[in-house]
Amino acid sequence: MTSYFDHFIVIKTINYYFTDLLLIILSVLIIYFYVYKNFSIIPTNFQIVLEKIFSHWEEVVKENLGENYKFFSYPLFTLFIFILGINLLGFFLFTFPPTTHLSLTFGLGVSFWLGTMVLGFLKFKYSYFSMFMPSGAPISFAPLLVIIELASHISRPVALGMRLAANLTAGHILLAILGDFGVKMLFFSYSIFNLFPIFIIIFMVILEIGVLVIQAYVFTLLLMIYLKDSLILH
Repeated sequence: MTSYFDHFIVIKTINYYFTDLLLIILSVLIIYFYVYKNFSIIPTNFQIVLEKIFSHWEEVVKENLGENYKFFSYPLFTLFIFILGINLLGFFLFTFPPTTHLSLTFGLGVSFWLGTMVLGFLKFKYSYFSMFMPSGAPISFAPLLVIIELASHISRPVALGMRLAANLTAGHILLAILGDFGVKMLFFSYSIFNLFPIFIIIFMVILEIGVLVIQAYVFTLLLMIYLKDSLILH
């Protein structure tokens, strides 16, 4: 490995389109298909955990979207589980999660951002554009405020995509650097103090798993906030 970024190179498995990145995404979909297909009336421990997670999401969506929460609870929960599965599967396969690539995360961010805008426009028609002018603001500041709100609105897909990819990429590079450093210390010197980097790596692995979960949660939470702005005008 000449560079720590070589870890994120997309590898062709069959042809130009069928890569390890696509294989991870397809594997997550297949795993989820069989997991949800085998749900029973008497819940298993895994099923109970999923129901607890869904109950939490339902409460969060209800607090933010009000009467619209029933329609959006399942899609948001599915998105969270899907991104979480991609993050975890890519991590435990000793490769990279597809969500470390901007082509995927930015594509998701732009798609969902456009979707929220379409929903808002279909519901409020031309009144939807009133969200670019904060209520109660002086009319004299209208041109400046509209420009600021418009720039903030356009930056949303960047916030969705960049946040997810940047945090996961930074975590993986840090693990690669610490792992390389720890292995070299073990092989080139024999001392009890050389075990210290190993303990740091174990701690960082646990921390990185937490980051994988949190970033999937943050991505879905931000999307829900953008939905709130489109469905409930100020």
